[in-house]
Amino acid sequence: MKKSDKLNIGCGTDIKEGFVNLDKDKFPGVDVIQDLDKFPYDLKDNTFSEVHCHQVLEHVDDVFKTMNEIWRVCKNGAVVYIDVPHFSGLNAVTDPSHKHFFSSRSFNFFEKGKLGNYFDKISKVNFKVAERRIEYSNNKLLKIFNPLVNLNQTFYERFFAYIFPSQVLYFKLIVKK
Repeated sequence: MKKSDKLNIGCGTDIKEGFVNLDKDKFPGVDVIQDLDKFPYDLKDNTFSEVHCHQVLEHVDDVFKTMNEIWRVCKNGAVVYIDVPHFSGLNAVTDPSHKHFFSSRSFNFFEKGKLGNYFDKISKVNFKVAERRIEYSNNKLLKIFNPLVNLNQTFYERFFAYIFPSQVLYFKLIVKK
């Protein structure tokens, strides 16, 4: 395996220089072949300081187990960048391989003490949600509304997401150990 403390999970053909590129399929540039639904991953504990997970989590069987593995292979303080389709967007429901849907609050479940939920009691996994952003559109004209939907994400998702659906959610998580 290539020496790097940066991991690109589910890279497909998006090979990143200076990263360990991991995917279930052997595309050119993939360093590690790993089925993300087979646990534990063949990666050492506390190895990575940065992880990118681009349009991957909606495809896995178990988001909780996958997040546990991401947490396990990360160093304390590591930064994890995740993007997933927004639950209201057409892309979220069009692809039949999508198994999960996400809102701006989905990753609160992995932040200890945030919700006081059962996950706090059954897992040592802990991430700090440092940033969360809804991308309404990347269209040149419509992207001017991106800041508007992020003024109050909960209000937008509760009252307007199905009228004005968004495309993508972006998260920046900090690993807490």
